[in-house]
Formats: sequence, structure tokens, C-alpha cells
Amino acid sequence: MADRALKYWLILPAFLVIAATLLYPLVAALWYSVHDWNISQQATLGPFVGVENYTRVLTDDPDFLHSARVTLTFTGFSVVLTLVFAMLLALLLAGSDRTRVYVRTLMVLPFAMSPALLGISWRFLLNPEFGAFSAIVGFVFPWLKGVPLLADPTFAMVALIASDVWHWTPYFMLMFIGALAALPQETVEAAQVDGASRLRVFFEIMLPQLRPVLAIAVLLKAIFSLKVLDQVVTLTSGGPGTATETLAHFVFQLAFRWYDLGYAAAVAYLLAAVMAVLAAMYSRYVMESRA
Repeated sequence: MADRALKYWLILPAFLVIAATLLYPLVAALWYSVHDWNISQQATLGPFVGVENYTRVLTDDPDFLHSARVTLTFTGFSVVLTLVFAMLLALLLAGSDRTRVYVRTLMVLPFAMSPALLGISWRFLLNPEFGAFSAIVGFVFPWLKGVPLLADPTFAMVALIASDVWHWTPYFMLMFIGALAALPQETVEAAQVDGASRLRVFFEIMLPQLRPVLAIAVLLKAIFSLKVLDQVVTLTSGGPGTATETLAHFVFQLAFRWYDLGYAAAVAYLLAAVMAVLAAMYSRYVMESRA
């Protein structure tokens, strides 16, 4: 009997940590989302309003719709570009020779950087006065030297996407290298013996076998992109204007600039619901791939 109870005692500390850091904030945020509570007006929880905050988000908030469009644009480009570059690098660097191992090790460094530091680094890189990017581009195209590129809405979004792709590509490169190593080499070698080109081998032999891994990678990267915040704050601050204001940054602004905690919690819960669906799909794919 004591042995049966021991396993529950062993997992109890982990459960308490999860309850304190995940379950309690989720329940508290849900409770706040059904109240009208702006802490700049009152320190205690405001009146109960039911689903009014959710109704306002979905039917009467153009700022939310704009942030949703920005988030979809950012997520779409980030997912596609990250996985394309990661696959190209995986094909190039797959193998166990020393040079490729060293190159892979160096390429992991961007992923080791924190997102906040990543945004600050790219902001310095794109600084019009002393940034390396401005100096290089200004040398090739003199009329662009000293131009504040982050003041342009389109380029600010391009810079945000580029920084995110640069950050996550090494992670998915390693995932794809592992997947490529697990492929049965007999089919690849048979196609090569039959005279198939490298492109044909990849698209007709290798890519179909990589579909489960690609599906997992798409879901994972979509989740990572939907919740991006740190580099938005440190690189563009959601600007210029609201050109790069993602939903996570929109929630951040509502809660910590305008102090509207009830409404911010409602927006956050809608975003969390989308990520929960993606996370459930990811879990399903993982379980099916192990079966």
C-alpha cells in the first residue's frame, strides 16, 4: 500500500508547481475576463459583466481585428520561411563529418539567444546611424544610407519576420536532420540507381515520408509565432503605429499600458483557445506517430 502511495507523493511537488504557475493563472484570468476591471480606476475587482468583454472583442473592436490580421500575416510568413530554410539547411548539413558538425553547432547560436535580446540585437543592427545593415546597404545603395528602415510599416514587418526566422530556423533544422537520418536509405538508393535526379528523389521519395514530421513542425512553429511578444516589444514596439502589433502585444498593451485587465484577459483567452486547438492537434500527431 505504501508503494502505491509513493508514486503520488513523488509527483505531488511537480503538480503543485504546475498548479501555482499554470492552473491558478488560467482560472484567475478566466474570472477576470467576465468582469469589467480597470486598475487605473479601481484597485478591487470590478462588476460582473458576463460575456460582454468577449462580445466586444469579436464584434466591436477594430484594433483587435487589426492585430489579428497582423498576427496571421506574421505567422504565415514566419512558418513557411522558417521551415523552408530549415529544410534546405538540413539537406545541406545532414551527415556526420566534422565540418558539418561544426557548422551545425555554430548555427544553433541564434536559437540560444533569448527573444528579448534577439530584438535588441536586430534593433541595433538596423539602426540608421551606426547599424551594420544600414552601412552595408548604404554602401550598395547610397540613397538608403541613414534611412530609418523600422519607420516603414512594410520593412518593420519584414524585419520582425526575418528576426523570427533567423531565431527558429536552427531548431527546426536539427529536427529535420534527425528525420532525414531516420528515413530508410534503401528507397533513396533505389531511386538514384534508376537515374532519378536529386530534386525528384526529394519531392517524390523523401518528402512524402517526412509529412508527419512536417505536420508537427508546422503546428509547433504556428504556436511559437502566435505567442511572439518579446522581440515585438524590443524590436518594433508594435510600430510604426500599430503596423507590427501582434495579438500578444495587443494584450500586453491593454494590461500594462491601459490597465484594462478584464478586457485584456478576454483577448488573451481567445488567443489561448486558438493555441490550445493547435496544441491538441500537435499532441494527436505525436501520439499517432508513436503508434
